[in-house]
Amino acid sequence: MIKNFIKNIYISKQISYLTKVIGSRWKGKGAILMYHRVLPDEQIKEDLDIGLAISCSNFEKQIKMLKSKYKIYSMDKFIDNLKRGKNEFILTITFDDGYKDNLLYALPILEKFEVPAIIYITTNFLKQNVDLWWYELMETIQNRSTISFNYEKQNFDFILKNQKQKFSTYNNLKKIFLNLKSDKQIELLEIITGTKKRKNYSKICLNQEEVKILDNNNLITIGSHGHNHLNFKILSNEEIQYEINKSLEVLEGLLNHKIKHFCYPYGGKNQASVREYNIIEKANFDSAVTGRVYPIKHYNPFSLPRIYVGKNICDKALLNHLSGFYNLANKFL
Repeated sequence: MIKNFIKNIYISKQISYLTKVIGSRWKGKGAILMYHRVLPDEQIKEDLDIGLAISCSNFEKQIKMLKSKYKIYSMDKFIDNLKRGKNEFILTITFDDGYKDNLLYALPILEKFEVPAIIYITTNFLKQNVDLWWYELMETIQNRSTISFNYEKQNFDFILKNQKQKFSTYNNLKKIFLNLKSDKQIELLEIITGTKKRKNYSKICLNQEEVKILDNNNLITIGSHGHNHLNFKILSNEEIQYEINKSLEVLEGLLNHKIKHFCYPYGGKNQASVREYNIIEKANFDSAVTGRVYPIKHYNPFSLPRIYVGKNICDKALLNHLSGFYNLANKFL
């Protein structure tokens, strides 16, 4: 109720006008929007309230609004625009991970309005058995009233009587998972769930044939999101190089063309910084996007910021975000 109250204030005419005035200096030369999933309204609960998915109706409203007010370019054209130093404010749309609904539900809406987008594929998600720790963790939490375990000589005890406690527990445990490599993530899931049998999430991820279908669409660009969706900050140079090379081996072998754009997994300041930017630049990509937030003012294609679009963002709120207010607000958050 409080969230809805704040949201209604934020999208009111008076506040919308103020966001434009206050945020104008922080607008930058363009914006990159970060999506993950698009689901039918009646299936939105499949996202388990993690916040990665927005409804089809909401996505269509956003795309319709964006198309009417802005120039929306492919990532290739977006980068070229920045390189040439053009002052027109432009947008590009991105999707992370490689979920099946990008093809089933997002693409028809993009086609309806002739809007391009780039989908960053985590190549390990293309296999027949897919571990997604964030969904299995949340699913476990939602189905428990308590969780207690010992990990790395530390005791963890969580009471899960209501949604607030469940979300708090998820966010606390998420911080641990973000700093683990694949084998340790699986080990921790085994401890928390009490079973070595992992849930298979391949049904919600794109397969190789579906990536080919997307790649053959003139509106869609395929990019790399690494191979295992790991925090690059905790990896050695050699491990990062493996993540890059393996993803390119899979994608370029599958699609028979160069993959030019990269997306750092998670992409916040604790997951990607100067070392990681330099490694990606040397790997001959044309661009790389982060999860960080600041205005795009200069041509720096290997640490591009993005605006996150989650389930609670409506078209009016997104319009306010693009005024520059989102960049300004995140400076203080």
